[in-house]
Parts: sequence; C-alpha cells; structure tokens
Amino acid sequence: EETLVSRRIIDLSVVLTDRVASDPPGLGPRLTYVGHDVGAQDFEKIFGMPVDKQLDQKGAAIEKAEITTHNGTHMDAPWHYHPTLNGGERAMTIDEVPLEWCMGPGVKLDFRDVPGGHVVTPGEVEAELAPGDIVLVNTRAGSRYGEDDYVALGCGMGREATLWLTDRSMRVCGTDA
Repeated sequence: EETLVSRRIIDLSVVLTDRVASDPPGLGPRLTYVGHDVGAQDFEKIFGMPVDKQLDQKGAAIEKAEITTHNGTHMDAPWHYHPTLNGGERAMTIDEVPLEWCMGPGVKLDFRDVPGGHVVTPGEVEAELAPGDIVLVNTRAGSRYGEDDYVALGCGMGREATLWLTDRSMRVCGTDA
C-alpha cells in the first residue's frame, strides 16, 4: 500500500540588500541602482537603438552588485573552510555540492533562548534532535536581522556538536546568524 507524504518547501532566503546590517563592517554588499533613463542610453550603446526609438525613451533598469560569497542567503562549500578534509582529500567547491543535498527532510534546532556567544555542545544538540539530512539552527540572531547588533548576536555550533551531527549523516546545516 502506497502512503501519500505531504511535502512543503519553505523559502528561508532573505533579500540581498545594502540597506540592512547583515555582515561585518566592510564585508557587506555594495549595490548600485541604474535607472531606466541610463538603461536607454546603454541600449543605444550596446544595440545601436537610439533612445528616441525606445518605448517612452526608457531602457532596462538594473542593479550592479559587488558581493562576497558570504553576502545574503548563501551556502558555504566545504572548500570555504579548508582546502582538504578526511585526512587530505580535496574539499568540494560549491559547484560540486550535489543539489539533492539541499532538498529533503529538515530538522530545526531551537536555540533562541541561549545567550549570545554560547557554544552549543553535542548534548544540547542530541536533546533537540532526531537526526536528519538537513539541520537548521535557529538562534536569537534571526530576530535582530537588520539591526546594528545582528552580526554579534546568537550562539554558535561548537566543533564537537558539529562532528556529532556529521557522524549521524547530516550533510547540510543552516543558521540564522
């Protein structure tokens, strides 16, 4: 007998913006907004279509972005942390992480009541978790997104807690901090 499973996809992403304090000073994104009038001038240069021949003399508006791989909603590849793993094996770059690792059952660890700077232990993880492929760590930092103290808030997963999760087949871990 086949059982129907209800699935729900939850979008956890945030908008990439330079108007919200979400990265350490100097590492945030820089966005330049280019309006329709400049877009029309660009279309004339690129495609040879005179501005007066474009609909309402308007071209495409765009945003130019200068970002790091840490800006906005993102996924860190194993390569981000170190060039090797497992005793010398080359770490995967982001384009080598299988997409199927990013979709599947998720388990939320709720550490919103833990004080900032606290390092989560394996025992705290075990008390919160039935192991799954994807672990989402909810700290209190998420409640301060966009505020000046966002970057400095929230707890962190300690080395032992992270190894405890990876020993139990966790492949992807997300956090709000």
